[in-house]
Amino acid sequence: MNIRLKGWQVIATTIILGVALILFIIGVTLGGRSSKLIAENRAIRAENKMLRQQRVKIIKLEKEIAGTSKLRKWMEDIVGIERSDEKLPNMASAARTGLSSLIESPFHTRLFPELETSAAAALRRRDFVPRGLPVEGALTARFGEMDSRYLKPHSGVDIAAPKGSIVAATATGIVAAAINDPLMGNEVVIDHLNGYKTQYGHLEAITVKKGDWIERGERIGTVGSTGHAEGAHVHYTLESSGIAIDPLAEPENKKKG
Repeated sequence: MNIRLKGWQVIATTIILGVALILFIIGVTLGGRSSKLIAENRAIRAENKMLRQQRVKIIKLEKEIAGTSKLRKWMEDIVGIERSDEKLPNMASAARTGLSSLIESPFHTRLFPELETSAAAALRRRDFVPRGLPVEGALTARFGEMDSRYLKPHSGVDIAAPKGSIVAATATGIVAAAINDPLMGNEVVIDHLNGYKTQYGHLEAITVKKGDWIERGERIGTVGSTGHAEGAHVHYTLESSGIAIDPLAEPENKKKG
């Protein structure tokens, strides 16, 4: 069959085909760019997610570093230490037991060996020795007494006091734990940086968190009856090198402090 087209029809057909071709080329170009943008967008979102996770880790690390730096500066300011690369000699002392031995021997800090040679540290170290009880009240259980509930000697002392009474740290140190334990209830553990740790159990409320620097006499919580407790009281434990000792065994230590 022969198809005869008029001149204007040929021109119109050519224009339509040209426009279609142009639109096709534009579509292919834009489609390629769109796919590329989508892929880049996915990559950016994945990278942002990873950066957010890293940022959380960095923030936690910065808090730990800030706490350590603050503690270091605070101790340096107290004893007037000027930082240098020179290693100062360590003072040796004979091994002794009991609370009073720490007052007479050098302050064995894990952070600054320089403090062992400082005269100011000899006075400051007394604040790091646990003395007295964390709350005023009646003793309802003493150290070493047989605990009928658990058929083993009592690891600390129980002090009965009205619920909500302030519980204070018996020495300066760093909060090593502030947790809820099934047995001890709300519990705070303080590391005194010299081999001594104190534990405060059955608290109603905890007012400190792990990593906080606590001075002797500072509030750490309130009396309660959380965990396995009969009535409002504080279970107070004192440890020396991981071994529980009687907090009331050396009254002469109070006179020195």
